[in-house]
Amino acid sequence: MANKTVNTENNLVDFSGSAEVIKKTAKSINTQVREVATEVSEELRENGSNLAEKAMAPIKEAYNKVTETVNLENIAEATKNANDYTIKTAEEIIDGVIENSAKWQDVAEKAINGGLKIAAKQQEMVFGTMETVKDQLTTSTKRLMNLVYSQPDEVENEEK
Repeated sequence: MANKTVNTENNLVDFSGSAEVIKKTAKSINTQVREVATEVSEELRENGSNLAEKAMAPIKEAYNKVTETVNLENIAEATKNANDYTIKTAEEIIDGVIENSAKWQDVAEKAINGGLKIAAKQQEMVFGTMETVKDQLTTSTKRLMNLVYSQPDEVENEEK
């Protein structure tokens, strides 16, 4: 029921005159905007050089300060200081590497010497053990030979 009331009300409203009023208002606003833009641009033209000078003043002041502090002598001295620092740092690094390398060489030498001593002792033990085993095998072989060859003689002697 509410839809029917709204639809009937829409049919009763006449917008034909409103479009003309909107067009006139838009033209009036457009004309005012053009006038204001023209005034602003004319003022900018008249005062533009003053604005540029005021805007450039802090920039010129900063540029002059930089120019005063950065000159050829300062750059050369700063470069020399940077080079000196680099050389000093490189020398310290090299000295540290040499010192630590010497320490590790000592450690490696001790490890190698200790390892060689242990290897020599182990080699002596192996050869000693091999000699003992050889002696035992020789003795055992002699005994076995005596047992094997001596028994048949004894058996023959008993038979006779």
